[in-house]
Amino acid sequence: MGHRKFFAGTQTACAAAAAIALLLAGAGCGLDKSPQPDLQGPSTTGVSVDLRALPDVLNADGVSQTQVRLVLHDNTGRPIVGQAVLFQTDGDGTMGPSPASTYVGPVQTGIVMASDKDGTAYVVYTAGTSIRVVTFIVRPYGIDTTYTFEKSIEIHQQ
Repeated sequence: MGHRKFFAGTQTACAAAAAIALLLAGAGCGLDKSPQPDLQGPSTTGVSVDLRALPDVLNADGVSQTQVRLVLHDNTGRPIVGQAVLFQTDGDGTMGPSPASTYVGPVQTGIVMASDKDGTAYVVYTAGTSIRVVTFIVRPYGIDTTYTFEKSIEIHQQ
């Protein structure tokens, strides 16, 4: 009978210790006492960049063409007008200004176009003869840092 008394006391002590441990563990993890951080704005300048190639698959024949279109909007949804944008490609074809856009000029690594009243700029890419994936990259050009972005797309030459 002495054994039963020992086990009963041990069970009660273990249950009490477990309850205290549970209370102490829960006290340190309360989310209701955490301070709320200050609100901060977006980490970007709030520019929407839509870059597309239509079509994005070309024959690698040296003559097939695609039109690469860039559309820029500010953080309120209004078109960004007159933004100089550098278009670059790593393709073995040729890139030239589209008659639908304002051509600013060539630079050593690509061509610069200006966005129109709709925030749009176009270039034309004529495929090369290598079967490969060609990457286009656009970013602002010049010293005006009002908008910062870099966007890329892929065109498949096959």
